[in-house]
Amino acid sequence: MNIQQISFGFIEFFLTIFISFVLIFFCYRLLLALTPKFDEEEQLKRKNVSVGLVLGGILLGEAIIVKQAIYPVMAVVQLFILGEDRSFFSFIKTLGLSIGHVLMAGILAVVSMLFCFWLFNLLTPRIDQYEEIKQNNMAVAVFMALFIVGICLLLSTGVSGLIKALIPFPDIGSIPLR
Repeated sequence: MNIQQISFGFIEFFLTIFISFVLIFFCYRLLLALTPKFDEEEQLKRKNVSVGLVLGGILLGEAIIVKQAIYPVMAVVQLFILGEDRSFFSFIKTLGLSIGHVLMAGILAVVSMLFCFWLFNLLTPRIDQYEEIKQNNMAVAVFMALFIVGICLLLSTGVSGLIKALIPFPDIGSIPLR
């Protein structure tokens, strides 16, 4: 048993819990703020299963997107811990890169959700999905939830690449190829 690996495991576990909670919470709250005329929480209180399905699909889709921020943050933290430069400036740089990864994933999760809603509206022009879901139409809710999850699965690879490209990893040196 390697104490360093166990320590990394605990750090990753707690950081993952924190990052996941913060991003999912804020993305969900932003979604509620963007749809004020469709009071999701009031619909849930009325036992509207369709709203629960769609919200569950949204949260699962957000988790799929947000997951793309977890690995880069863990890699940056490990590079800092294993690196020789543990100065205050290096710590601030690592913290900034980590926060940047998390913020970028949160922004991309919200943009992905908005894209999913726009695309669903485009594909189903004869269905007023908000009205159907408000009336507890399970067929529309299941279709919309699975549509959101499917699109987020497809977008997650692109989100991962974009996050890694926009927020670079810290320099750790190079290996000579000669």
